[in-house]
Amino acid sequence: VDEVVPGQVFSLEQQLGVFDVVVNIRMTVLVVEGGLAVVNPIAPTKECVEILHKLEKKYGGIKYILLPTTQVEHKIYLEPLSRQFPSAQVWGVGRQWSFPPFPLSLIGYYPSKISGILRDTTSSEEEFPFQQDLEIKLLDIALPGSIPTPFQEAAIYHKRSKSLIVTDAVVSIPKEPPRIVSSSPSSLLKISGVWSSPSASSSPKTMFLNEVEAADSPQNTAQNRREGWAKTVLLACFLSPSSVSKELREFLDEGFVWSSGWEKTFQALISPSLIVSPLVSELVFRPQSQQVRSWAENVAEWPFRRVIPAHFGIAQRSGPKEFLRAFAFLNDESDASYKSTAGSTLSIPGTLKEDYSILQIIANAAFGKKSGA
Repeated sequence: VDEVVPGQVFSLEQQLGVFDVVVNIRMTVLVVEGGLAVVNPIAPTKECVEILHKLEKKYGGIKYILLPTTQVEHKIYLEPLSRQFPSAQVWGVGRQWSFPPFPLSLIGYYPSKISGILRDTTSSEEEFPFQQDLEIKLLDIALPGSIPTPFQEAAIYHKRSKSLIVTDAVVSIPKEPPRIVSSSPSSLLKISGVWSSPSASSSPKTMFLNEVEAADSPQNTAQNRREGWAKTVLLACFLSPSSVSKELREFLDEGFVWSSGWEKTFQALISPSLIVSPLVSELVFRPQSQQVRSWAENVAEWPFRRVIPAHFGIAQRSGPKEFLRAFAFLNDESDASYKSTAGSTLSIPGTLKEDYSILQIIANAAFGKKSGA
């Protein structure tokens, strides 16, 4: 557990990934009047529950478990965590969905009964039991396409610490891999391209690596883990950035094959304190740019001093100005740094139009029109 703000805000992290593209997922614990509020549940492992019990002994019981998103990787643990703390009130955004469209309680995503729906506390006449400590501003959009998909994210402002808690709206990319990721180095070493398990026999040749072998390998250096992290970030944000081979045969034989240029793209991602991940900017925010821009401006009215996303790093010295800058690509008059050589608008200055090619293909197929990058 990390103490983000002494005696007020805590962060618990676990691993999240597929095909060795492993990042961190964060649950934030806030001290509120009479106890604790948990935001974005993670898996209630024995270690996780023990940490929460220790925090309860010091700050009071868990009063609220909050799910401020409709995204599946965050809501799958709401019901399991709420079972561990049955006295806690459970609140979530209202437009939850699943595919196939079964009731969430039947597939274990959602408790059969919740205490209430998260709404804008600043505009709603409804009274919320946590409003002395927390304010909420809700982004509520539906992605266009043949099957419109709800996307909701509630930004949460913790008054006493002046912290903004978000889920996927913005991220802060650290240069170094998070401890929870580097503690199991095989994925980073595989992505970096410097190591493969001598016992791996399936294709791709390095798909599954032994953690003990990885930890003992002479290739397990800080520099190689750092390179693996940079490439992991590019895959997580772009799916297939311009510097990775698109040849399926190469991937099946060798895993991810990289060319020069990835360093420059990674530098573009870590240079601002906050960015909107290209995965989110192209597939979620651009199709509803006006509503997203309005929500971001509304959130920026809070006097927050740090931003705590559910993935990657924590932006400790970022306020409304830095938050709004992450959404500048949605402005009709973005400055020249957001323009590609072809004249299209990039979501992050310093990236290449080609970095967004796979995301554009997905966006075109899903929404029936071209993305802005």
